[in-house]
Amino acid sequence: MAYTSGRLFAGETAVTTVAAPISTTSSNIREVIIQSDPDNTTNVLIGTATAQEVVLAPGQAITIPIISLSLIFVKMASSTGTVNWLARD
Repeated sequence: MAYTSGRLFAGETAVTTVAAPISTTSSNIREVIIQSDPDNTTNVLIGTATAQEVVLAPGQAITIPIISLSLIFVKMASSTGTVNWLARD
């Protein structure tokens, strides 16, 4: 029997050049889609608290299976910007 999500969580996070969790939401999730807002002027870097190695250009997105949004850290390559996210439990 396939698992069907019971809830969706959506958000928008302001991002600076200092790495921070995408959200402090402690809800258990199974998966998140993260999009670098199309209006960003520089790349978004995604990773852990100690290293953000995945690069998303403006408008690009990535899907990550993970249990908590607070484990994903984001920062801008320069300037400020926004990431949009959609998670499911």
